[in-house]
Amino acid sequence: MKIGNNSSIDIMKQANLQKVQKAAQTALKRQEEFPGEESKRSAKRDEYIPSEKDEPIGLYNMEYNENGSPGIKFDSPESKPADKPDKTDKPADRPEEPEEPEKEKSKSEKCVCDTGKVDRELKKLREKAERLEQQLRSASGGEAEKLQKQLAAVQSELAQKDNDTYRRSHAEFS
Repeated sequence: MKIGNNSSIDIMKQANLQKVQKAAQTALKRQEEFPGEESKRSAKRDEYIPSEKDEPIGLYNMEYNENGSPGIKFDSPESKPADKPDKTDKPADRPEEPEEPEKEKSKSEKCVCDTGKVDRELKKLREKAERLEQQLRSASGGEAEKLQKQLAAVQSELAQKDNDTYRRSHAEFS
């Protein structure tokens, strides 16, 4: 599709060319106003210089053992730097721990969870709900409405308390 002498594509190219020319002029003006600014930007660069491993300065390092599980190693300044530490060497900062008898190590502590109190409370609520249902069957009129409200309240409380979360939170541990 032609519009006069120029096509729509030619018009778009001219518009983009004008934008590029304007940006170049702006850059030239900026260089004239602030000479040397661009050279300062390009001169500031970080450079990585690899170095050999320094002597230990007392830091903790995470290392993996021969099984692949992680462990923590302390590089103390007093210890000699070595490629692989001896398994018999103990770090200078850790005193020797006295070995405990086997009986004390095998001793375990037992904890008992008792939910008897919660179970008794729930049993009483169920019995109360049954009694109210029986009374409701034989009641009439205004008394029936009163019993119906009491039964609804008891059933609501029972539904709220008869779950594992309530049992866990109100259990007794000894």
